[in-house]
Amino acid sequence: MNFQEEIIIQQSPERIFAYLQEVNNRSEYIPLLEEVILLDDPPLRVGSRYIEVSTIAGQKLRTTYQVKDWIKNRKISVQTLKSVFPIQVDLNLMEREGGTALQILLDFELTGVYRLAAPLIRAIVRQQAQDILLRLRRILEQKESFDQRDT
Repeated sequence: MNFQEEIIIQQSPERIFAYLQEVNNRSEYIPLLEEVILLDDPPLRVGSRYIEVSTIAGQKLRTTYQVKDWIKNRKISVQTLKSVFPIQVDLNLMEREGGTALQILLDFELTGVYRLAAPLIRAIVRQQAQDILLRLRRILEQKESFDQRDT
């Protein structure tokens, strides 16, 4: 299964990318994310690995990701190494008039019992992607207004 969502953020690609590359920021915009554990020394780069820890329906889930593609100010692509189901996430940044388009592409495969619930899981994952993009826009545009007040 795959799908994409996109949002315009009134920030430069450089500013958005700088925020996204800090894995500790992830808990600000990913619902239910409790902790991120870097397995390799910062900064993030191709090959870097990290674990996201979440609690969903009372179950603690640990998902290990590895950075597969990294184009500064343009793209971060990660893929699961250990997960409930395999997933690849691409975050693409494209300059647009007055801001930056942040696009999230998700490609995942449901197996076993998860395959039976595919329509429901797809809807949940899509809603989460939309929520993440909206949170990112709110956070990043709010940071801009705070930064302008400090200057």
